Amino acid sequence: MGELRTAWSSIVLALCAVGLLLVVPFLFLQGFVASFPVFGSSGHAGDGYLTWAAWLGAGLPLVGVIVAALGRRRGWTWFFGVCLVLAVAVAGMNWVDHVRHAPPPPPPPEPRHCVERSGGDNECPGD
Repeated sequence: MGELRTAWSSIVLALCAVGLLLVVPFLFLQGFVASFPVFGSSGHAGDGYLTWAAWLGAGLPLVGVIVAALGRRRGWTWFFGVCLVLAVAVAGMNWVDHVRHAPPPPPPPEPRHCVERSGGDNECPGD
C-alpha cells in the first residue's frame, strides 16, 4: 500500500511540476499575444488565457505543497513552497494595483422631489 501511495504522489507531483513549468507560461504567452490590439480592436481577447494561467499558477503550487508535505518530500515541498510564495506575491501586487486604480464611489443621488427648507422661499420648479 505504501508503494502505491508513493507512486500516486510521484505522478501528482510530476504533473503539477510540468503544469507549472510548461502549461502556465504557455497560457500566459497566449494571453499576452491575444491581448495585443490589432487594427483598433479591443485588447481583451486574452483575458481567458490569463485567468487560467493565474488560477493554475496559484493552484498547482498549493496542490504540490500539500502532496509533497504529506509524502514527506523535502525537495518538492521547497520547490512548490517557493512557487506558492511567488504566486501569492504576484496576486497581492495585482490586488493592490486593482484597489489603487478602482473608480471612486458614485456621488449620492440628488433628491428628485421638491424639498422646502424652513426660513426660505419655495423654489420648487413649476411653482
